[in-house]
Amino acid sequence: MNVHPAAWVVWTLCGGLVALATTNPFYLILVLAAAWVVHAAHRHPGPGIRSFGIFASFGLLTIVTRTALVFFGPVSRGSVVAAMLEGARLAVMLVVYGTFNSVSDPWRLLRLAPRRFHEPALASVLALSIAPRMIDAGVRVREAQRLRGIHAGRLRNMPALAVPVLSTGMEEAVTLAESMDARGHGRGRRSRYRSDPWNVPSWLTVVAGTIPLAYVAAMVWTGSPLTMPAYPLGWPEVSLGAVAALIALALPALVPPADPIEPA
Repeated sequence: MNVHPAAWVVWTLCGGLVALATTNPFYLILVLAAAWVVHAAHRHPGPGIRSFGIFASFGLLTIVTRTALVFFGPVSRGSVVAAMLEGARLAVMLVVYGTFNSVSDPWRLLRLAPRRFHEPALASVLALSIAPRMIDAGVRVREAQRLRGIHAGRLRNMPALAVPVLSTGMEEAVTLAESMDARGHGRGRRSRYRSDPWNVPSWLTVVAGTIPLAYVAAMVWTGSPLTMPAYPLGWPEVSLGAVAALIALALPALVPPADPIEPA
């Protein structure tokens, strides 16, 4: 059964906000694991399927970069750990966004936009889809170059990778513009689509996102610790209630996978 695209938006926003609110490594690991489980259960063929791994790689790079910045100032165990956890918080947010790209179809989101907000919605959808499309184009170009004996990993060969990727992006933009023009975009008429129904899996996905966010908000309201003490360095406190709430973020994995979606 297909999950409503708006339900994935709610799940992603909630998961990102939860990751933003904490530097507790146990909580971050739970959010990361939930995102991976949902990705594994609902990823679909298309440009976004590789985005999870790419965003996870960028997340790892974020942790390394944020930690390296500490060494330009006073260094202590607490400062290094604090920098690593701040980087990990951003990394988990990137992974949650990568999960959204791999399990959702941005063009289904465009269909939900009211007529008067169609142009801003289109810009948002293009922003969401550009990363997975560029990733997919880069993978295709690297595979083609590898068959020709070109090693794109070398610095001097990077222009040979960048130029075809940018060219492919321009071609896809022209194709999209032609498709929009054929459907009457901007001339007062739009193609009509069958609306996506709100079903049980969609509600389950929304609940899976709101439960951990509500629990974390309650912890912030009551002053419960969500961060790991670094000055002085100490062991983070873990709430069993928070653990249960964060595990709920993986509930969409219990939903049967949706029907395959043809790439846009």
